[in-house]
Amino acid sequence: MRNVLKCGPLLAVFMFLAVLPAHADSGSTLAFDLTGPVSASWTMSENPTVTVDSPGIFFVEVSDFVVDDVWCPGDVYFFSSEQGGGLNSLIDFTNLLGAQLYTGTESNPTFSNNVFYLTDGDNGTAEVLTVMQAPEPTTLLLLGSGLAAIALKRKRQAAS
Repeated sequence: MRNVLKCGPLLAVFMFLAVLPAHADSGSTLAFDLTGPVSASWTMSENPTVTVDSPGIFFVEVSDFVVDDVWCPGDVYFFSSEQGGGLNSLIDFTNLLGAQLYTGTESNPTFSNNVFYLTDGDNGTAEVLTVMQAPEPTTLLLLGSGLAAIALKRKRQAAS
């Protein structure tokens, strides 16, 4: 009975997380990491919700946008290959040109894991954009609870 009382809250948390509504975006969450003279990072769905699109360009609102260690949420602009490829943030960095970073159309883009080499359109410096799978919060919660269970078991074995 005591074990049921100890595991009950953990079970309740997992049940709560299981019924949370899904994000408006679809697909896996990807982590974007820009390195070079400008450093930036953010996370975004592989199929993000586009806020504005026009031929060759679309905007995606990013809430966890960090540039040079400063949090500054806003829009990230992505360009098609006809517009020079790459991305822009207007306020935080200028046009970073290179390959088209997505597949699909401007109204329905799809991103995937990849490494992109970009060039600053103003001064020609090199930037590297790494796109990789980001761990989901529930995955981290599951990992943490498993490690806590192992630690608890070892503590009990050491005590006896």
